[in-house]
Amino acid sequence: MTKGDKRRNRRKYRVRYDRIVVMVLILIILIVLISSCTIALTGKKSNDDESSSSSEVEATQPTEEIASTDPTQGEPETEPSSETKPAESFDTVKFSADDVHKGSLVLVNADYEYKFLEGDIDVVTLYNNKNGCYDSGDNVTKLDSAVITQLNAMMEAFAASQGAASTDLFVIDGFRTFEEQADRHSSGISKTFEAGHCDYHTGRTFDIYRFDNTSSTGYSVFSAEGNYAWFAENAGNYGFIVRYPQGKESATGENARNYTYRYVGPAHASYINANGLCLEEYIELLKEHTKDDPLETMANGLSYSIYYVPASEGETEIAVPKDSAYEISGNNADGFIVTVPNAIP
Repeated sequence: MTKGDKRRNRRKYRVRYDRIVVMVLILIILIVLISSCTIALTGKKSNDDESSSSSEVEATQPTEEIASTDPTQGEPETEPSSETKPAESFDTVKFSADDVHKGSLVLVNADYEYKFLEGDIDVVTLYNNKNGCYDSGDNVTKLDSAVITQLNAMMEAFAASQGAASTDLFVIDGFRTFEEQADRHSSGISKTFEAGHCDYHTGRTFDIYRFDNTSSTGYSVFSAEGNYAWFAENAGNYGFIVRYPQGKESATGENARNYTYRYVGPAHASYINANGLCLEEYIELLKEHTKDDPLETMANGLSYSIYYVPASEGETEIAVPKDSAYEISGNNADGFIVTVPNAIP
């Protein structure tokens, strides 16, 4: 081979080498570019995923703190519902067998005799203890002192409703002893009630009359009608009922006498008057109500729970609310009636 040939061959070889180098460089550049793009795209996707994940967490985060369910921390404290409030606490008081015959709800009629037990009533003369809003029919009529207090309040309220200082009403026929009723019954003055079975024995029963100049006697019997309709609506607020109402003759055993009133207490009188009952019907109704299912009623801005406790032989244990006032009356038959006032919240 000549030197010229060798030079031509080297020239060709150099040209091919340069091309290879250029191609390698191009490939390296392409690889670098591709890798850069891949990294850029991968980074963007990763950032997008993190952003998306963060948004999902924020979107599902509750607006209120969730109570811990860690069993070692116990249940979260809550206010008890009305269904889970503890039952009212009760104490026990004891009443004797005689006590069933005492109280403002003693029932006295042909079947149940009044016992005249000491401590039941405090009998005083009406004339010396009444106010000026009504009169007494005589100077000897007597009533229980607590009943006179309520009678005075009722008569004063009635006079005020009429725009007057006094009324034309007077009260007569209050408390009667056993002997007085025996005389009345034997003489025919009081034919219905035998001695001992007269409601006037209780010192809580009386008759209302009104002065009447047009009458030959100077007076007329009273009825809660016309100018006196106020009593039909308000007597119960002071604890009074009509003892022998119209239409209840078969229950009371007495002819209707709308002028004969009996004190039983505001809670009971309001319920009796509102429901058109007589005392006999009410006493029987109360036997359906225990301390766990009391009769609920309203009077003078208070709610009352009323329940019956049957009498036992000897002493009777009566459950009464531990932290509340209460009153207990015998019914003169077979049990006790508990009256619990509850303040309106």
